[in-house]
Amino acid sequence: MSYPSPPPGSYQIDVVDQVGRAYRAVLDNAQLMVEMALLPFLIVLGIELLAWLLPGGGMIGTLAAALVRAAGFLVFGTVFVVRWHRFVLLGERVADGLVPPGWVPYFIAGLKIGGLVFLCWIGLLIIAWLPPQAVTVPLTLFGGGALGFVAMRVSLVFPAAAIERPVALRAAWDWIAGNYWRLFACVVACSLPVMVVQMIIGRIGRMMLWLTWGVFEALSLAVSFVGAALIAALLSHLYLAIVGGVRQMPAE
Repeated sequence: MSYPSPPPGSYQIDVVDQVGRAYRAVLDNAQLMVEMALLPFLIVLGIELLAWLLPGGGMIGTLAAALVRAAGFLVFGTVFVVRWHRFVLLGERVADGLVPPGWVPYFIAGLKIGGLVFLCWIGLLIIAWLPPQAVTVPLTLFGGGALGFVAMRVSLVFPAAAIERPVALRAAWDWIAGNYWRLFACVVACSLPVMVVQMIIGRIGRMMLWLTWGVFEALSLAVSFVGAALIAALLSHLYLAIVGGVRQMPAE
């Protein structure tokens, strides 16, 4: 079921303010974030460690491990993301059980967008194999980048779904009208530092003994959770500013 959406207003995203809000939400509530993330983090970490023990090698083995890791985060990592959305939007600090309210519509929204992107990528890869590849390969890369831009444009479906007010992709698309490049700047400002830290951790991990691999894998995953919290806080604040209709409860 989708809830009716208000028409897009004249609100203009203040990039500096919204990015600052996202970072403050994480820094000021770091302890709560750790508490919400701990169990999903341990489950996802266990899945990632087990994924590398799967039999097989080469491209197929690597692809299978990557799919298992992605599925683990898609199912259990989003539990934390939904909890964080609901804290920012509703002031909800504790959820009963592992799966919080709003997880099912959030998961469905993720499947819709992920499925569309996946199908489009299949088509792009087919195009990449066609001659002349000097043209089709760059075209495929351009198309892949365009898919990322499109997915970002509808990203407000996620905070809406997390508070059990799911909307159609078209509604989320319209909400960002006139604000796309501001949204893009916000996402880059929140994700780029996380990506740099992960690259540094990965580089150091490759230089260390293989016995320490699990430690660096855990560090990289922890940084991923922090990055997810930043993006979730950003989208939640933008949802409040652009769409409204949700009163943020005072912190206890």
